[in-house]
Amino acid sequence: MRSIEDKIIDLLGHRKKHALTRREIADRLGLRGRERKLLTNALEQLTRKRTLQEHRGGYRLFQQQLHTIEGVFSLAEKGYGFLRPNENQQEDLFIPARHIGSAMDGDQVLVSCHVSIRDRRPYAKVVKILQRAHKQVIGFYQLRGKRAQVWPLNKKLGGQILVTRNNEINPGEIVAVEIHQYAQGDMAAKGEITEVIGAANNPQVDIETVIRSHDLPHHFSSAALAQAEATATDIDPEEIAQRVDLRHLPLITIDGETAKDFDDAVTLQQQADGTSKLWVCIADVSYYVAPQSPLDLDAMDRGTSVYFPGFCLPMLPAALSNGTCSLNPDEDRLVMTAELLFSKDGTRLDSKFYPAVMRSHARLTYTQVSVCLETPEQSDLDPSLIPQLLQMVDLTEALAQKRQLRGSLDMDLPEVQILLDEDGHPLDLKKTERTMAHRLIEEFMLAANEAVADYLTGKGWDMLYRIHEEPDLLKLQELQQLAAECGVGLVLGKKIQKSLQQLLVDIAEKPEARLVNQQLLRSLQQACYSPINSGHFGLATDCYCHFTSPIRRYPDLIIHRILKLAIADQSKSESLSKSQLSKLGLDCSAKERRAMRAERDLVDLRCCQVMSKRLDEELTGTISSVTEFGFFVELDDLYVEGLVHVRSLQHDYYHFDPISLTLIGERRRTEFRVGMRVKVKVTKVELWRRRIDFSLLEDDSPLSSKKKR
Repeated sequence: MRSIEDKIIDLLGHRKKHALTRREIADRLGLRGRERKLLTNALEQLTRKRTLQEHRGGYRLFQQQLHTIEGVFSLAEKGYGFLRPNENQQEDLFIPARHIGSAMDGDQVLVSCHVSIRDRRPYAKVVKILQRAHKQVIGFYQLRGKRAQVWPLNKKLGGQILVTRNNEINPGEIVAVEIHQYAQGDMAAKGEITEVIGAANNPQVDIETVIRSHDLPHHFSSAALAQAEATATDIDPEEIAQRVDLRHLPLITIDGETAKDFDDAVTLQQQADGTSKLWVCIADVSYYVAPQSPLDLDAMDRGTSVYFPGFCLPMLPAALSNGTCSLNPDEDRLVMTAELLFSKDGTRLDSKFYPAVMRSHARLTYTQVSVCLETPEQSDLDPSLIPQLLQMVDLTEALAQKRQLRGSLDMDLPEVQILLDEDGHPLDLKKTERTMAHRLIEEFMLAANEAVADYLTGKGWDMLYRIHEEPDLLKLQELQQLAAECGVGLVLGKKIQKSLQQLLVDIAEKPEARLVNQQLLRSLQQACYSPINSGHFGLATDCYCHFTSPIRRYPDLIIHRILKLAIADQSKSESLSKSQLSKLGLDCSAKERRAMRAERDLVDLRCCQVMSKRLDEELTGTISSVTEFGFFVELDDLYVEGLVHVRSLQHDYYHFDPISLTLIGERRRTEFRVGMRVKVKVTKVELWRRRIDFSLLEDDSPLSSKKKR
C-alpha cells in the first residue's frame, strides 16, 4: 500500500515549482476523514526532512528535489547505503543513514541529489520507494511482553516486524512473514506469519532459512531436471570423431577433499627446447546446455553455484554438475581446451583453443598434492604423476613471478574452516592455509583465462570481461592511515600497484598482517562482469575473462559459447550483442554478490554457534575496527570477530576520535585503536543477529603500549 507521503511527492512532482495548499492536496488526492488528519503530520515530516518546502501558504518539492535519479538501493552493514542508478554510465551515489527512510536492500527507489556543504561531496536522499524487492521476510519469532515480533535473518532488511502472537510457535523458531505494511518513520513494519520453517538449532533449517532470506533460487524446473537426466548417456561417437582426442594425456584434477564437481583438469609436458606445454581442459557445459533451453534459463536465474559449509546449491542439476559434465576419473568427458606454450620465465609464447575429449587419470586433493610436493619420496601417489607435479611447481613460480613484476596483488589471507559432525552441526573452527597445491591450480586457471580473453579480443568478438577497476583514493587514504598505525608506510603515487605490493611485503611478518590485508581488500573496487574492457587492477592485466568454471559460473558458460563461435569462424551476429552482454554482466555481477552475502551469512551463523559453546573463555586477538560505540576484535587463529561495547569499559569515559579512529579515555587517556592486541572474554552470543560480544580483560587493558602515535 502506498503511503500518503508517496502520494504527496507524486502529486507535487507533476506540479514542479507550483505550490499547493493543504486543502488542495487533500482534495486532489481524494483524502477523507482520518486520512485528512494524517495529511498534516505527513506534510510536517516531509518539510522537516527538507523534501518539501512551504511557499506562500502552500507546499512544493524542495528545489533540490527536482534533480532526482532512479535506481536500486543497497544497504551497507554499518547503516548507510548506496544507489546503483538504472543508467549504467552513472556512478553509485552515497546515501547517509539518516536519509534512507524506510528503504530496504534491493528496493527500486527515487533519490534526490545533493552536495554536502561541509566537504562538497555528492550524496543522495531517498525520496520515494518505487518498487519493493521483498514482500516476504524470513526471521526469528520473538516475544516482547504481550507483543510478538519477527526479526529478519537478513540484517539488510531492517528491524522488527510486528505480528500477531501465536502460542503454537515457540520463541526463537524460524518463520516466514508476509509484509502487509512497511516501516514508516518511527512506525515498525507489520506482517502476517505464513509458515513455520523450523527450530533454529537444526542445521538443515539454518541452510533453508539463509537460502530463502537471500532469495536464492533453490528448485530446478521439471523441464530442466528432465533435460539434465537425458544427458546421462554415452557420448556420441560422431561427436568424439570431430574433436581432438586427448585421452592419452595424463590429465589430472586437483580439488578440495569434499568437492564433487570437477570442471578443470591439467597436465604439463616439458619440451626439448626447455619450454613447457600446459593443457587446461574445462568441462564443455555448452555442449549440453543450449541457449534459452530449460537448463540455460535455470542456470541464468541462479548465476552461480553457492557453497555453504557442508552443502552446495549448484547452478546446474547434480546429473550434470556432479555427473555428465564433471571430469570424474577414468571416464570420457567432452571439454574445451586451452593449450598453452610457455618459456622458462613464464612468458606465454603460443596458445591454441579447441573442443576435445579427455579422460582424467587421477582425482587428486590439495592435501595429497601438498604432501607430495613437500616430501615426494614419501608420497603414496602414482609414481608416474610425481615428475609432472614437480615440473608444475616450476611453471607456477615463473607465472607468479611474472604477475608480481607487472604489479599483481597477491593477498594470502588464511581462512577459517568450519568442522561439522555427521548431522551438519558445527563442531569447531580450524585455520586453513593456502598451499603450493592451491597456488598451482590458481596460476594455471589465471593463465587460461587471460589467454582466452586475449584471443577473443584479438579476433574482435564482444564478450564478458572480468574487470576490476582502480581503487578509490579516499579508501586508500584510510588504508594508508591504518598502515601508519601499524608502523608501515604506504606511498600513494602514480605506481600505486607497486606501492600496495610493497605494503604487503612490509606487513607480512607483523601480527597486523591479516588486518591490513583485509583493509586492502575493502579499499579495492568489487570485480564484476562487463563487455567494456577496463582491465583488472588486482591482477595487473589489461585483458581478462572467466573461462575455467562453466559448471558453477554462468559468465564462463557465455565465454565458452563465444569461443566456439570464434574458433569455427562463425558470423559475429550469431553471438550476443554488446547491449545484451551489458545487461547480462550487471545481472551476473548482482547474483555473484547475492551468493557471496548468503555464503558469508551462513559462515557467520556457524561461527556464532561454535562460539556460543565457548562462553567465558579467555582469548587474545587484534582490534580490527573502532567506532563510537566500541571496537571489534578478531580472534587469533579463529578469525572470528566480536564487539567490545564501550558500555563494558567501566573504568573511564571514552571519546571517539574520527580522525585517528581511536577511542580515548577521558581520565586515564587509555587508547584503543586498530591493530592493538588485546585479551578478551566471550560474554554473549546472539545467533539471530550473528553477533558475538566480548568483554575486555582488566589485566592492564591492551597487550601493547597504551599510547602509540
